[in-house]
Amino acid sequence: MLSEPPKVIITDQDATMSKAIDVTLPTTFHRYFIWHILNKITEKPGIGECFSEMCKCIWGMDKKKEFDAKWEEIITNNGLLDHAWLRSIHAMRENWVPSYVKHVFSAGMSSSQRAESYHSFFKQYIHRKNTLMEFIVRFKRALASQRHKELMTDHVDNNEKPPLLFQTPMQHQMGCIYTREILEMLEREDFRSLLCLFDLRG
Repeated sequence: MLSEPPKVIITDQDATMSKAIDVTLPTTFHRYFIWHILNKITEKPGIGECFSEMCKCIWGMDKKKEFDAKWEEIITNNGLLDHAWLRSIHAMRENWVPSYVKHVFSAGMSSSQRAESYHSFFKQYIHRKNTLMEFIVRFKRALASQRHKELMTDHVDNNEKPPLLFQTPMQHQMGCIYTREILEMLEREDFRSLLCLFDLRG
């Protein structure tokens, strides 16, 4: 028996991949990496000057109408109404703009999160001026460092019981399942829920 297809898949903005996903996974929501699109914006002639405005529009507008209105304002004010590439990415906004994709559950992940994380991590070790041999040595060093951190985290999660904030049965159960980091996130949300006020009117 085949397992159910994923609810959402996040990829680069690639026409061939998009077509393949539409054919093979027709019920899966296809979302594009925002990082990939933003990176292209900085490379396009004449757009870089309003990059900051576009980022605020993309990340700051909570509603679809707000995004469309602000995007049109930026495009108009910067004389980019005839820019074919900008028209094309705006036409596919339902696949990448946060205000358009928030209806699809993504477990709190940003579509740019992983790519930005990788770039930030490797920048600590690698520079574009490195020779090939230097790149290989530094790349191996970066992976070794990351692996060491993972082993240390695994050791803590497997051998050290985290302190529980409320000592509730649910927290005891979650303490046996979650990592320390995720358990701390759960405890913070649990605590915030205690601060909520119930509306008993009507």
